[in-house]
Amino acid sequence: MLLADYGFFLVLLCCITSVYGTISALVAAFYRHKRLYRSAQYASIAVGIMAAVASGFLWYLLFTRNYGVSYIFRNSSNDLPLFYTISAFWSSLEGSHFLWALLIAVYAAIAHVTYAKDNEHIMPYVSAALHAVSAWMFFLAVTYSDPFVLQFPVPDNGMGMNALLQNPYMIIHPPSLFTGYTALAIPFAYGIAALCYGDITEGWLRTTRRWTLYAWIFLTIGIFLGGRWAYVELGWAGYWAWDPVENSSFLPWLFATALLHSLIVQDRLGHLKRLSIILAIVAFFFSFFGTFITRSGVISSVHSFAQSPIGPNYLYFLAGIAGVSIVLYAFKAQSILPSDTNKVWGFSKESALVITQFLIITFALIVFIGTVYPIVSEAITGVRFNVQAPYFNAFAPYIGFCFVVAITIGNLMRFKSGKMVGGKKLLLGGLAVAAVPTVIFCYFGDVFRSDTKPLIFQLIGIELTFWAIICLSYDAYQRFKDLRFNVSLFLKRNLSYLGAFIAHIGFLVAVLGFLGNYRGMDKTVTLMSGDTTDLYGYTFKFNGIKLEQDENALLYTAPLAVTNQKQKEVGTVLPARAKYPTKDELFHEIGLLGSFWHDIYVVLADFDKDTKARATLQLFINPTVKIVWWSAFLMCIGGFLSMCDLARGRKSKDTLGASWEV
Repeated sequence: MLLADYGFFLVLLCCITSVYGTISALVAAFYRHKRLYRSAQYASIAVGIMAAVASGFLWYLLFTRNYGVSYIFRNSSNDLPLFYTISAFWSSLEGSHFLWALLIAVYAAIAHVTYAKDNEHIMPYVSAALHAVSAWMFFLAVTYSDPFVLQFPVPDNGMGMNALLQNPYMIIHPPSLFTGYTALAIPFAYGIAALCYGDITEGWLRTTRRWTLYAWIFLTIGIFLGGRWAYVELGWAGYWAWDPVENSSFLPWLFATALLHSLIVQDRLGHLKRLSIILAIVAFFFSFFGTFITRSGVISSVHSFAQSPIGPNYLYFLAGIAGVSIVLYAFKAQSILPSDTNKVWGFSKESALVITQFLIITFALIVFIGTVYPIVSEAITGVRFNVQAPYFNAFAPYIGFCFVVAITIGNLMRFKSGKMVGGKKLLLGGLAVAAVPTVIFCYFGDVFRSDTKPLIFQLIGIELTFWAIICLSYDAYQRFKDLRFNVSLFLKRNLSYLGAFIAHIGFLVAVLGFLGNYRGMDKTVTLMSGDTTDLYGYTFKFNGIKLEQDENALLYTAPLAVTNQKQKEVGTVLPARAKYPTKDELFHEIGLLGSFWHDIYVVLADFDKDTKARATLQLFINPTVKIVWWSAFLMCIGGFLSMCDLARGRKSKDTLGASWEV
């Protein structure tokens, strides 16, 4: 048990050191005291190292099955495979909170070490903000969410991990989301620093942009992997249900996306400085809002943890972030002015970017209202009015189409100019050319089998999407042509553009995938061994329930031999129900047989345990789901390329206040 005590002591030291770092950074900022700031810098590095060592202790205790630690007893067991022992670290409230605190400590230390020289004058403010966040997280880890709490006597076995989390995607999904959440703390800290200092420099822009891109990439990975987990684990044949916790991860992604577009205008023209600061703060605010939603118990979700005293403390912290930010903005925002106060906005790329931001922020507000309305309604009336998927689906498709148009027009336009690449000829010609891939896609994707209203909606969406892809591709071709097809020169000058191009193509591919939700098919049947059933031109033959062991789970599998209309064997789909040694209930293990155009998705709803000759099966045909997963890959590649553009953001000539008094 000594190692658990050491772990707790290190977490306590992290809290104390972060409090010291906050105070020393604030004093250093006030007196321009360089050595005191260095002390805060070293404190951040120390916190990162101590948190990493404490996390190593917790992992060691997990791998050695030390059930004397309450957290390990509740989230592990003797039968848990080594693979899932890794993810047991963040499988419950205390561990996930500690992962949050660990990542914020590590990224804060990196930010203290890697800052640009022309950011030195604002680093005490940055340091104070990061230390304050870190101090609060470690305070909660010590008081309300201690993963090192001991229990006596020591049991021989644990309660086991939540069976829904024994999935490979749970190895990557939570750390990816938390990485995105915590990385947004750096733009937040720079936003607070800009308000305290009273201006934004190019160094601020460069650093904020890269950290925001880094966070955006991991949020994208986390959101899509979460959708993939829901798709293969929960047995409802979908990947996005507008669940409150899903929404709470989507909101910081939306605000980070808006921030990236704001930073583009700021970089080119010096405008939207205040908006960039607001978005940097709001994006981080909503990353904590998601943490509050998940851990407060105010909502019911497969993603959420049980109600805990830690919930109100997250709410206090959210109120603190909002209060400090509003006060600072009220007193300091007027000193932050655009570089060119005489600039008149007209029909240009910057205007298109602002319109895109308006759409993103509007969508975020719609999602936010739908997410918090049940909570607010219950607090006011005592009755919870749940907001279901139809509310969100009433807005999302139309805003999505607006995004497609905005992306197209915005990419064809140029800064400080009303001209558009290709002009009306490209826009109208693109619509005509897009009809060809639209017809091909609709034919092979069986879009024409849809009912009238869904058919019209899909045709418009697919046509607009291919039109956008054609227009964006033409713009890329023109840029390449202007440089006489010199690849190295194109990459040197346009790496950020290339990243944005690929990310936008990824978004458009996602739209094609999402439209498949309008033409899915399903069927529920009860079959005896040897029976067959048909759906979507496929024949499914049930051959009885088979028992097999898969790691620590006993699987009741219902193999279905699948043949197509030509009586050619397509494959075998294997839906199952899993029984884990530490759990009484059975859990879904879906059967999946995928192709480019659609997935065959089968759920074993019920079966006869005695004869093993009867099963009730839910059969689904889910179109274009694979395209959705590919879109995530494209968006992340695009974000990574943009982040690697070292030319974006110039050295600042404004070093006012950079000198130190001591």
